[in-house]
Amino acid sequence: NKKRRRLKTYPNLDSNGNKVLKERPTFKDLKSYYDDDNVHVLPKGNDGKTLKPRACQKAETSHLYFPTCNNFHEHDLGRVYDDPSLLEHPRPENEMYQKYLAHGYYRDVWIVEDNPWIWPHRYPNEKLQTQPKYGVENEERTSEMVPKAYRSAALKTLQLTHPFSQDHFEEVQNEAVIMERLTSSPRIMNIYGHCVMSTMAEVVPIEFEEVSVPGEGYFAHDEIEERNKDGVRPFNNFTPTQKLGFALEMAESLADLHGFPDGVIVHDDVQPCQWLRTPDGHLKLGDFNRATIMQWDNVAGGYCKFNNGEAFANYRAPEEFAARNLDEQIDVFSFGNNLYGMMTGLWNFYDTDDDDKVQTQLIDGEIPFIDPRYRERSFADRTLVDLMKRCWVYDPAERISIFEAVDVLKKAVEDNGKEEGVREKE
Repeated sequence: NKKRRRLKTYPNLDSNGNKVLKERPTFKDLKSYYDDDNVHVLPKGNDGKTLKPRACQKAETSHLYFPTCNNFHEHDLGRVYDDPSLLEHPRPENEMYQKYLAHGYYRDVWIVEDNPWIWPHRYPNEKLQTQPKYGVENEERTSEMVPKAYRSAALKTLQLTHPFSQDHFEEVQNEAVIMERLTSSPRIMNIYGHCVMSTMAEVVPIEFEEVSVPGEGYFAHDEIEERNKDGVRPFNNFTPTQKLGFALEMAESLADLHGFPDGVIVHDDVQPCQWLRTPDGHLKLGDFNRATIMQWDNVAGGYCKFNNGEAFANYRAPEEFAARNLDEQIDVFSFGNNLYGMMTGLWNFYDTDDDDKVQTQLIDGEIPFIDPRYRERSFADRTLVDLMKRCWVYDPAERISIFEAVDVLKKAVEDNGKEEGVREKE
């Protein structure tokens, strides 16, 4: 109260004691009216243009947080993994098998398997399945995971080398909220539970990035020219039909985020490794710990743009490197990079891995080199070339939306199917 009296920030009230907001509120008026942690009041618009104050309110979705810690406490990750086929006596049906898989910077990844004896009709067939080659680096691990995916989950836990961080906790919590809200989408990985820094989600066993951009994905420009002297030769083995199909599935999964009814969700880390392939060949999007649920502007209407501070690496939209205010269009720009990788088997700026150099190029409006012969190679490649250029438009407001990209790709998939049908008849 002393602070309010000193700053004269008491709200205006009507005769019934209800708060009243002036027609042209000042920053101080908004601070008084929205005395709420869920509303972030700014002295000016965060779109880089508007000088009037704004009040950005968190989406209700961001508070729908349902941890399931009791389920996580049932797992003993300290127990040595034991192959059920080697046990003399089966484990109790309530126990599961845990196996360390891999790790990222912050978290370890474990595979948690249902006891096979609760799947008496499916488990005996696991060892009878003949696994094809998937084109990934670790064929043995993938071949082991594919037949077990139906009874497995991926458990991510904080590495013990990292201390608890409130910021990182909020990132993991945000990821859990988003995945839970998007459970209905067949293009988003299902989440099975969440507790503090840990999440458990479905196993999608086949890497996509390793097949899309095999190896390092970097070469000198002269090397690429020599390789393509008699015609362009992508480094991956995707067929035209596969390229269009994967591109459409990627676009549709991003459209699930951008078109979410309870508020626009920005993935904010679009790159090929965020998609994995299911055993039946479809892509699913995951890893939402950088995602942003956009806030609503209570003053002007529309969504408040956001800023994540300094950007890193070389796969992002130019406005991110230029520290401009952001919206869902950053995902579209990076989606264009994904299309480039699927078409060529190379990274977007394949002739350098110098992040600073690429960032400067992007800020200056440069886009990756596209060999013009790709447009003549196939209908699918021509479609991808034209679409990625629309994704790489410098001005986010002029850039194609992900919904328009979905429409382009749906029509392309249909037209490509007709062309293939004609060729088969011939």
